[in-house]
Amino acid sequence: MSCFFASATDLPSAASGDQESTALADTYTDFAGSSGNAHALVDGLLAGSRITLVTPAASGGRSTRSSFLPKTGKLGYANARMALALAQAALAKAQITRPTAAQIEAVLNGGAIMAPYGPAQMPGVLALRSQGQVWGNISKALGVKLPADGNVAAADHP
Repeated sequence: MSCFFASATDLPSAASGDQESTALADTYTDFAGSSGNAHALVDGLLAGSRITLVTPAASGGRSTRSSFLPKTGKLGYANARMALALAQAALAKAQITRPTAAQIEAVLNGGAIMAPYGPAQMPGVLALRSQGQVWGNISKALGVKLPADGNVAAADHP
């Protein structure tokens, strides 16, 4: 009978996962509108749990919340990173660089948004992924480029 004893170095580190999660959230803080929103996005995508985003109040108004479940369920770090990169690129293509919580929800799960040029329908990065689409096909559906290095840029032509 053999016994196996794991040392601390044999086990996955929660701290390294936390660092990766924090680094990913930090990358998307501007896109998400706040550090809290970025962490909510990353945590929700990684856990497949409810994401609640807050759009700050305009002068004299009230803040608004958008709460949704990612249509994909749990994602790994690489997939969460790709989903956020494609979402950001799709909104930039629609001339939205400071999205509201509702616009982020729509670009991820699908739905209508109001762009500077008028209403636009977003197919949803996560909605397409949940239908079995690969990232390359999703980028084509969104009209953004997905180069070999993994960086996402707005397409010249949709």
